Amino acid sequence: MFELLAISIAFLGLIIASYYDLKTTEIPDLLPILMIAAGVSLNFLNFILTKNFDNLYFSLINGILFSIVGFSMYFGGLWGAGDAFLLSAVGFLVPKNFLIKDDLPFFLNYLTNLFLLGSIYMIFYSFFYVLKNRKAILILKGQMRKFYKYFVILTFSFLAASILLSYLFFQIINVKLSLIITVTSCLLVLVWLFSKSVERSFIKRIHVSELKVGDVLLESRRWDGLTKEEIIKIRKSGRKYVYVKSGVCFAPAFPIALVFTIFYGNSIVILFNLLSLI
Repeated sequence: MFELLAISIAFLGLIIASYYDLKTTEIPDLLPILMIAAGVSLNFLNFILTKNFDNLYFSLINGILFSIVGFSMYFGGLWGAGDAFLLSAVGFLVPKNFLIKDDLPFFLNYLTNLFLLGSIYMIFYSFFYVLKNRKAILILKGQMRKFYKYFVILTFSFLAASILLSYLFFQIINVKLSLIITVTSCLLVLVWLFSKSVERSFIKRIHVSELKVGDVLLESRRWDGLTKEEIIKIRKSGRKYVYVKSGVCFAPAFPIALVFTIFYGNSIVILFNLLSLI
């Protein structure tokens, strides 16, 4: 009962965070704090009533591990503080694998799914962003015009390298494997080119009078939005224009990864199992 309630709170909290992130690009500070408090309280209550320390122990371990990962991403300038707190909240709320009886610990399954499925989510998010953003489309077209000759050369290089590796390791030319490696490598190059185009379109130059609370300056090493006091200071500094950056609203990746982890387990393990059938 406690596990189901904790997972329900985690999922509901992540859905609310996703809504705010997509609508305002901000996650309410209080939301993940309440989720963390609920996680610790529920697992502590479970320990008091059942005398079983497991859930509380793994809740604290997951919470600490997820906090280390999340805030490492934040201080590295890859995530906002809201994303880091959301990851911590999931750790404190969900101590172990729920439906899937997997030998791998929950924290490993969830982190694997978050980064893999999160990457897929970011590709789809960026794709729809490009469709709605003329600037991104123009940048992508320019990049493709510059890169297409190199792409043809890379394709043949990948094909030759995969055939050579196939022969060296298996003493036969495995055409199917070579084609899979070539297509996968080409897709990764296209995804990289696409992501660089989208990244450039996320940057815009605005007049300081247009700055608002929550905007992130391009020169900022972390994803910390400007406060009202900082905006006033910039306007008084004499600067006329500044560059601000935005990014992918990553919060929806958290509930996606949670649902996948609960029902299916580790996405990498599933992927390897599927590849073994080829």
